[in-house]
Amino acid sequence: QLNSDKCKELRISFAKNQPDFSAIVVDGQALEVVQNAKLLGLTISNDLSWNAHIEHVTKKASKRLYFLVQLKRANVPPIDLILFYITCIRSVIDYAVPVFHHSLPNYLIIELERIQKRALSIIFPQLDYQSALDKSNLTSLAQHHDELCCNLFRDIISDPSHKLHNILPPRHNPKYQTRHQRTFNLPSIRTNRHKNTFIPYMSRFFN
Repeated sequence: QLNSDKCKELRISFAKNQPDFSAIVVDGQALEVVQNAKLLGLTISNDLSWNAHIEHVTKKASKRLYFLVQLKRANVPPIDLILFYITCIRSVIDYAVPVFHHSLPNYLIIELERIQKRALSIIFPQLDYQSALDKSNLTSLAQHHDELCCNLFRDIISDPSHKLHNILPPRHNPKYQTRHQRTFNLPSIRTNRHKNTFIPYMSRFFN
């Protein structure tokens, strides 16, 4: 059973001339057509871009920087400020990052990185960004997200009971031993949008 007040219609199409679909009607009420919708904490747009999601994440993380400023003014030690940043601010940015990380254009990656730069400038106002990273024993946000994706993919490969294990490409079983063996037989992929999703991208990376 569907609740018409809580349901929305999200139309995903890349056609130049958008088809005119009739409205979806539930209990005599036409569902509202939206440009983006939230699904398990991710903002999905009708053009499958991540701009709306990154905008939501950066706003949410930026609001929490205020508390970091207050802790800094209260003379909380830097080690505790870094712990607060990791647990309360970076965790917001890290949520579900394998879903979208490799699909982000460079300007959105910079937008996320800017949050970490602001946080470290609050903790270490006298240091530049790279020096603050070294002092706090952190990596850049882009590098951190690469590591999260690699760790998840290794878990998927190594654990046959993992829920995503069955959607991996078929394993490569060569007849001859060569110096460089690829791990998977990758299918032909037509679009960059598909190529940069998590499983295809990481499969190519591990090959």
